[in-house]
Amino acid sequence: MKKKVGIIGYGTIGKHVFEKLSQDEVEFAFVLERMAIADNKNGHLFTDSTEEIVRKCAAGVDLVIETATSQAVIELAPTILKVADMVVFSATAFADQEFLHQIKQICQTSGHNLYIPHGAILGLDGIFDGKDVLQAVSVTTTKRPENLGRTDTCRTILYEGSTRNVCKLYPRNVNVHAAIALAGLGFDKTQSKIISDPDSPGNTHSIEIKAQGCSFKIEVLSEPISGVTGAYTPVSAYSSIRRVLFNQGLVII
Repeated sequence: MKKKVGIIGYGTIGKHVFEKLSQDEVEFAFVLERMAIADNKNGHLFTDSTEEIVRKCAAGVDLVIETATSQAVIELAPTILKVADMVVFSATAFADQEFLHQIKQICQTSGHNLYIPHGAILGLDGIFDGKDVLQAVSVTTTKRPENLGRTDTCRTILYEGSTRNVCKLYPRNVNVHAAIALAGLGFDKTQSKIISDPDSPGNTHSIEIKAQGCSFKIEVLSEPISGVTGAYTPVSAYSSIRRVLFNQGLVII
């Protein structure tokens, strides 16, 4: 039986996921796109009506994939998670402590799952598995000024402090930081740094972990392909979604 999915957002990640899942045993229920895209081939799937997608979710959807914005998560997740599982890429939405608590309660009551993919980085599973012995977690993101909506001509530190605050300042650029906070020490104890550097080779993320008896550092470089999205993210996004939908055979966890 084909899995039925819905997609919220049709940017770089959403379009890649849609095109790849179209080759799998997947039936699309909807694609929510606020620009009301309607191409000749798949126009019947596209909608800008949140009421329509809520109705379709209630009728039966295996998984809803969010690749839009944190505002879309805040607006739609509380309703969707009552009737369907959900993968959320805009993890900065959960920097709002009350909203995160609300979502956890809905999942517990409904029995549906919220999945946070690793997205642009590596090692999220290691952070989560070791969270009981973590002592310090920091993440530094460096991007070219244009990918941060800036025009800096020299290396500039834009932010240094708690992850909770940076999620409010740069919600579209620090979903990596939010995912790390959710996996580990939380938004207040995780430390974030954002750097604008015109000489940066791409989007770089440096994660440093100190824990009881161990420490590790992960560095990821991904060439930006569109706006804030690096080349690795759409590829990892599709693979993560496949694991959720088709958890069969050999699964690397």
